[in-house]
Amino acid sequence: MKKSIKSHKIKNPLRMSNVPAALTSLLAIGALALASGSASASVAYGSINNFDTVNDTGVPCHGFEIELDDTRSSDITYTYDYNHYGTPKFTEITTFTAGAYHTNLLVRYEAIYTNTGWSAYTAVPTNNIPPTQGHAFTNPSLNFGGEHFGVGYRNQPSKVYYHWLVDSGSHSLSLGPQVNVSTPVFTYSPPVVAGPPAQVVAVIPAPILPPKNEFSDATWVKEIRTTSHTNSEVKLRQLVTADTNNPTGKDWRNGEPDEVEVEWQLLQIDFMSSDYNPTNGVGGMNGKLAGAGQNLGHSDDVVTRRYEYYAYVGPYDDASEPPTHEALVETVAKDGIHGTGSNSNKVVVGKFLGAQMSAMAAAAPIGLIDHLGDGEVGLAYPTRSVVIAGGTNFTTTSSGALPAGMAFDPISGQVYGTPYESGVFIFKVSATSSNNPVVTKTYPFMVGAGAILTPHSAVDTAVSPPGAGTTSGDGVYTNGTTATVMATPNPGFGFANWTDNGAVVSTSPSYRFTNTVNRSLVANFGPLLGLPTVQAHTLTLAWLTNFSGYVLQQKSDLRTTNWVSVTNPVSVVGTNWQVNLPTTNKIGIFRLRHP
Repeated sequence: MKKSIKSHKIKNPLRMSNVPAALTSLLAIGALALASGSASASVAYGSINNFDTVNDTGVPCHGFEIELDDTRSSDITYTYDYNHYGTPKFTEITTFTAGAYHTNLLVRYEAIYTNTGWSAYTAVPTNNIPPTQGHAFTNPSLNFGGEHFGVGYRNQPSKVYYHWLVDSGSHSLSLGPQVNVSTPVFTYSPPVVAGPPAQVVAVIPAPILPPKNEFSDATWVKEIRTTSHTNSEVKLRQLVTADTNNPTGKDWRNGEPDEVEVEWQLLQIDFMSSDYNPTNGVGGMNGKLAGAGQNLGHSDDVVTRRYEYYAYVGPYDDASEPPTHEALVETVAKDGIHGTGSNSNKVVVGKFLGAQMSAMAAAAPIGLIDHLGDGEVGLAYPTRSVVIAGGTNFTTTSSGALPAGMAFDPISGQVYGTPYESGVFIFKVSATSSNNPVVTKTYPFMVGAGAILTPHSAVDTAVSPPGAGTTSGDGVYTNGTTATVMATPNPGFGFANWTDNGAVVSTSPSYRFTNTVNRSLVANFGPLLGLPTVQAHTLTLAWLTNFSGYVLQQKSDLRTTNWVSVTNPVSVVGTNWQVNLPTTNKIGIFRLRHP
């Protein structure tokens, strides 16, 4: 049955004859597979992963590609979309080889070329970028030689390749050099009654690089972890390099201060090793970094890790006959630069290549993806999993409209079909599962009519706490134009602020900004007059500072008159006005009133 269609009106509508396949820096993220109740290990494929990567190609780049072999679009979980390139584009390629069909998925963050040039780029760094600067890769207003990329998946791909995208010379994108960054696989072992506690083991495979005789090129990896864990949820956008100038900011450590540095490991594939696996590329004594298992105090603890990658600049065995290209230095001195022993005078660690930030939770909360990528009239839309859950025990509801030819399956939580009309459609999904609160997300969904779309970004809004108010302004906006979102409180509530990824961006109910990147904004509300608290014979009343000019009044009976102003001092505590009153045995009734 055809759904009713309501194209969303936006202040700066995109011309359907001119819009791009958005641009970004990308973050890798995946669904967390729930472990079974047995004592056997369960592989939590993908987990949540985000990575910084430096543009070491020597030329400006205009996008990034992640190839996931033997993977479908429906296997993809979260993507990181808040960057220069926007929401990525999915393309499935199916081939018949070795007597079976194989589907590989390309996840591409792409700039577009117009008469004025490329819509986005990643600069060539002027100096070697230190790993501590990776947090700046997540700031779309900066462009100094690196990006934050990634994509997550439910099922482990047979191979994963990372490539920069460069100008082919004819204003189209082609594959640039491969990126020497790889993604960890977590294995979770649930606790055993009267036995060992829950445990997590993380394995980093060597980047899958082409052979140089017997061996591939080598890469250094350094593992950094926290020794303690909590069950605090960590979100995708929080898995970033710590900002030394903002010690209270969210980062990959998830609030744990006791990070420790693990020894360096050489990563290099031995293609002639007896254990070489041509499917996943792992082979040889340095084919992977298998970290030691970490015991978890509680089975719902969240484990976070950071892996830093550096160029290997030590000597290779290229003089033997035949040359093997095996790295001749396998250990790094404490200075993090030189080798050890007879190689203590040799620099073996080169420039920083990138860092992978990862998290694993055996009991991951239900979630919703951040954005739906663009569609095109008449082309099948890659099936997109909107609801991310560890199992199938969830319920969903939806509202708004998808274009004709597309539908949302409430059982699988997926969007699928072929759109047959263009426009901007506003679609909302809510999902919940046992012991999880309801999560809701609005999706401004753009469908083009065949021509290249101009660079654009999505704006979606949410309300916290649910039911405290309403918002408007969701839509798709041409980059460089202004967008305005509005927050309206429901009776009994007042507007506090707008936040983006937890940071306050405005305290005005009407927030106007220039649109250059995807925005997911939360309108935060609070009770107009908060619940009173009593402590040490003192009654404390508080109300939002947004409501300036209001007077606190009181009376001692239920008559409508006899209100008098409270004269006790009023102070500001956080986002609230606050007044402390001595407690008595008399009735006290209070209200806020604007003169």
